[in-house]
Amino acid sequence: MFNPFPGLRPFEPNEDHLFFGREKEIDELLRRLRLSRFIAIIGTSGCGKSSLVRSGLIPSLGGGAMVEASSDWRIAIMRPGEDPIRQMALALNTPAALGSTGELKSTNSVILEATLRRGARGLVEAVRQARIPAEENLLLVVDQFEEIFRFQRNTQVGKARDEAVAFVKVLLEASQQRDLPIYVVTTMRSDFIGDCMEFAGLPEAINSGLFLVPRMTRDEVRLAIKGPVAVGGGKIAKRLVVRLLNDFGDDINQLPVLQHALMRTWDRWQSRPDPTEEIDIDDYQAVGTIRQALSIHAEEAYEEAGTEERKKIVEKVFKALTDLFSDPRGIRRPTSVHELSAIVEALPEEVTSVIELFRRPGRSFLTPPIDVPLEERSIVDLSHESLMRCWRRLVNWAHEERRSAEVYDRLSDAARWFEEGSAGLWRNPELEVALRWERANHPTFAWAQRYNASFPQAMSFLHLSESERDREDAEKRRDRKRKFRQMQWTAGILGALFLITLVFADIARRQTRKAEDNLQLAKRAVDESLSSAGLQQAREAGDLPEIQAFRKDLLEKASTFYTLLAHQNAATKDWHQFADQGFHR
Repeated sequence: MFNPFPGLRPFEPNEDHLFFGREKEIDELLRRLRLSRFIAIIGTSGCGKSSLVRSGLIPSLGGGAMVEASSDWRIAIMRPGEDPIRQMALALNTPAALGSTGELKSTNSVILEATLRRGARGLVEAVRQARIPAEENLLLVVDQFEEIFRFQRNTQVGKARDEAVAFVKVLLEASQQRDLPIYVVTTMRSDFIGDCMEFAGLPEAINSGLFLVPRMTRDEVRLAIKGPVAVGGGKIAKRLVVRLLNDFGDDINQLPVLQHALMRTWDRWQSRPDPTEEIDIDDYQAVGTIRQALSIHAEEAYEEAGTEERKKIVEKVFKALTDLFSDPRGIRRPTSVHELSAIVEALPEEVTSVIELFRRPGRSFLTPPIDVPLEERSIVDLSHESLMRCWRRLVNWAHEERRSAEVYDRLSDAARWFEEGSAGLWRNPELEVALRWERANHPTFAWAQRYNASFPQAMSFLHLSESERDREDAEKRRDRKRKFRQMQWTAGILGALFLITLVFADIARRQTRKAEDNLQLAKRAVDESLSSAGLQQAREAGDLPEIQAFRKDLLEKASTFYTLLAHQNAATKDWHQFADQGFHR
């Protein structure tokens, strides 16, 4: 008894006995391959394109299902990656294709690559020079063909556009000639079909050999569930099959997720202390069902990393393997162990140890498979894009990586414009955003090369902007200190004036009181004079001239007194106005 479900990774050619539900599609592919030597298998991410070729078409060709050709096939499987022609040479340089083993392997790879780069008939010449028997055929499978579109836009690779065009021409020329039996099969996500217009001749070739992967029917999905279980030696409850079909629904993109949930359910069933006769709903629910099984499983692997330092390596590795920046639709980015080590700033052994957590038996999150030893030149990749959609932590990481790349890309452009003299140094808020990005991500040269090659210029521009901002801030602080000292002197002078004003106000108040006292004295003096006995006696004696003289004298004195009093009141009023103005100031 063995677990018959591969998980996220596609089925391999030696697992055709576990591949169910695509029998009609395999027959149709064979029919179209007889008509056209270039087949473009198009479908959404997760519809099973790679498994259909690897575990459906290839075993059928080896079994002689294509009557017009012999059953002797040489198979080369490749992905364009970051150097498509070199990847083609490596795929051809295997014993299953045109290569050899032993000491000549590396030499033969160099010769193959040079031949492929020689012109549009490079693949034809490589097959001719290999001198394979006349009855043998060559099938070149270009999996994840959409990677060529990202590569041809890669400004970090010199003449990337020319390389991509040459690669497509080699494929088209090899499939259009009839001198040698060369067949080309590509798999590509359907959301990239419009990008094919960027290459001359490619749309026409795809139209003549297009195969759009159809949706699996409910009965075909049932067969894909029950068939492997039976081959693996197990039994599955009917109600669980119905539950799986209902959870799967009409979303054909869920095929890898379904395979992973079934793999986890099988492991859960076998690990129970008292396993039941059939795999049942309890086992399925225990692993999180189709909705949560993938995320829970990946989270378990992440927690096994242990220390925060190793978890940080895991984070940087997965960020390096995902790409939402060059294409918002999200694509994988295969990367060598050596390059990953430079990106995360860790030893290759440390990087390898965390990669092993995600590709150990029972886990198929990363490739290559567990039976392939990891070396510094080994290419590591996500098993499927479904991991980018279903593992919640990776979803957040991928978006963080995209935002980080966007900040760096803007910084690189600003540095270039500054060198050209068409823009100035950065200031806040752009500068503060970039500085926070640098502190949070600690970007390395190896990481930056994936997005923009001007890393030294960009970081120099950032630090120059920071220095200029610090200089301006220091100058502003000096200005503020100088103004503060001026304010201190002004406050001192105003304080002294305030004290003087207080003194003057006090004088004014005393003068006012004195004027009021004098006014009262004057009033009493007049009253006393008018009521004096002398005046009364003169009035009784009828001495009118004396009374008039006295009155005149009294009026003159009163007039003089009131004049003086008026001057004193005016002076007092002036003191009051001066005091009020002083207090106001």
